Amino acid sequence: MPGFRLLAGFAALLSAAHAQPVRVVRFADSIPFKMGEVTSRRIVHPGIGAKKTTLNLSISQAGAEFAQHVHDYSDDTILVLEGEVNLRQGGSMRLFKAGECAFVPTGQIHGTVTAGQGDTVMISFQNPPDLILYTGARDSKRPGAAAPKGEITPGAVKFVNFRKKNGEFTNAKLGSHRARGSRRTLKKGRSFRTKAASGGEQLLFVWKGAIRVKDATNAYTAGERDTVFINGPVELEVTGDQDGLTEIIQVDAP
Repeated sequence: MPGFRLLAGFAALLSAAHAQPVRVVRFADSIPFKMGEVTSRRIVHPGIGAKKTTLNLSISQAGAEFAQHVHDYSDDTILVLEGEVNLRQGGSMRLFKAGECAFVPTGQIHGTVTAGQGDTVMISFQNPPDLILYTGARDSKRPGAAAPKGEITPGAVKFVNFRKKNGEFTNAKLGSHRARGSRRTLKKGRSFRTKAASGGEQLLFVWKGAIRVKDATNAYTAGERDTVFINGPVELEVTGDQDGLTEIIQVDAP
């Protein structure tokens, strides 16, 4: 029985970790996974307790393809942070560049092919999480893999210039009913308040700069490419913590 008690204790510790209302996920601790010719990093995912959102970061070399695939139950939002890519749907390509995002509704076939000469940096979030994505089973470029089964509906994928926003760039008006994406900018010492409702999740991905986050009892810091993952109910104050402009991508999945 000692082994059983040890496993039970470990499970209790894991459950407690997942129940943390606020935790900082360091980019160095992200986990790689491959789709087609692109290796991505899963940052927020079910393995850390996420039930309503994910966050992945991809660095894609010129000409590399993130294989076409379909999310059966999830919406997908893809942001280009540096460089430019083509969103591929079957034989069609649609270019979008740094500062732009694509909202891909459930069931739509999609992938990306990096354009230009340099690397492209992208982040994406799926709502709710698509567990199959991380297994490689959706990789249509694997030898012997079947073509993805889904829809290619003209106009279904929406493109938005998120870098022109200081606030929401995806929401229910766009068709994103499961999550809202926002871009936030902060100068050092400036702050905003946010909260996640009971049962909701939120994340703050730091693209540039650094932030300090405070709840009722604790303070946390996050630097470039780090992510603050939040389980509600909790209220937070988020403050710019570095000289220059801090840029944050916020995802709220109520």
